[in-house]
Amino acid sequence: MLDLAITGATVVTRAGVAPADVGIRGSRIARIARPGALETASQTIDARGQLLLPGAVDPHTHLDAEMFNLHTIDDFESGTIAAAAGGVTTIVDYAFQERGGTLAAAVEKWRAKAAGRAIIDHSFHIALLDPTPEAIAEIPRMVEQGITSFKIFMMMNFEARARDFLRAFRVAGESGALLTIHAEDENLIGYCTEMLLRAGKESVAHFAASRPPLSESAAVKRALAMTQMTGAPAYFVHLSSRDAIAAIRRARDKGRAVLAETRPIYLYLTEERFLEPHGERYVGYPPLRTAEHRGAIWEALADGTVDVVATDHCSWTLENKLSANRFTRVMPGMSNLETLVPMLYSEGVAKGRISLERMVDLVATNPARIFGMYPKKGVIAEGSDADLVVFDSERKVIVQSTEMHSRADYDPFEGFEVTGWPSITISRGEVIVTDRREDARRGRGEMLRRAPFRADWRST
Repeated sequence: MLDLAITGATVVTRAGVAPADVGIRGSRIARIARPGALETASQTIDARGQLLLPGAVDPHTHLDAEMFNLHTIDDFESGTIAAAAGGVTTIVDYAFQERGGTLAAAVEKWRAKAAGRAIIDHSFHIALLDPTPEAIAEIPRMVEQGITSFKIFMMMNFEARARDFLRAFRVAGESGALLTIHAEDENLIGYCTEMLLRAGKESVAHFAASRPPLSESAAVKRALAMTQMTGAPAYFVHLSSRDAIAAIRRARDKGRAVLAETRPIYLYLTEERFLEPHGERYVGYPPLRTAEHRGAIWEALADGTVDVVATDHCSWTLENKLSANRFTRVMPGMSNLETLVPMLYSEGVAKGRISLERMVDLVATNPARIFGMYPKKGVIAEGSDADLVVFDSERKVIVQSTEMHSRADYDPFEGFEVTGWPSITISRGEVIVTDRREDARRGRGEMLRRAPFRADWRST
């Protein structure tokens, strides 16, 4: 007998989109059958008229993160609840190495943050901030323990340590690790910021000019050269601009192991938001761009250049965001875990920009493959974890911060009308959200051991 059956849905599997019934036994998918062909189950969910999607995998979050002596407002409790309410059943958060600290200590610190709080499964990247010989020597040991990706910030003292980072790149590549790269050129940003401040242009209205598209594309091109020299694969996070995307497209055409991620704010918002009252709400690194760049990102989603849409969820209160007296001091980041899946469906699939199958690749299958969790995660297949989302493609929801599960008291997409929203979220066979109401034991989420990066990840 099955523990749970989901019947009547249109299911997105590796074979395509078709009506099917899905049976769950324990924490895994036991059977995918034609409608009406499942054996008896202890519990049945009638999903007629709805879609059944694999739970989304968000590989870019910052929960309980520390920045400028403040902690993000969402920890692993509220953050994972918001994720689950939006159909995200797995996250990969960033564990920050302390200056002079070990990589193992960073992972242990973040593991403790999640313990007893996270309601969905999770893993960690390590943000490599201090590439000492000792830290570099730890990289192979971290990969052996299932921590298989490392974050590089190109605008946080990167210039002074570039040769040390090159050594880290080489060891990462040799160890089967993937580099996730924040590509912004710190010297170009510093120069632009200096010129703006000298001219008395200190308000958030000038934030986009302080980090122009050229600062991103220049960093992407440099990182491509550095990873080519060292043989390391590169995954560029939260790409926001046309020329950066074009550089990655050219590198990939030459057979390079180069991957690309973008972020929801670059798909739905433009830099005019900084001119609004309280424009600080929209500050993130890199900044919002013009409509031309937004269009280029959508094209890259459709043609396969961008592999993943991830949130970079890094939430603050409105007071935190508005407390700065100039644009250089505004806390970067915002809440958007809960809207990742429904907004990409609404703006992408429902409006004909991308197919449903492509959406599932972008938010579930690709990140699971890239970050060593497939086929355990990211797919509806027999033997995979029963991480599933019953999705009502007709439901209309107005985004309102008061109805979201993040502790942030504002939402960057406030007032957007969204067509399509999760009805039920299931994690490892357990219903944890029903009709936007969560009911999950704190700490039920498990830490995942991930496999090394494979350059042939598309064919796994």
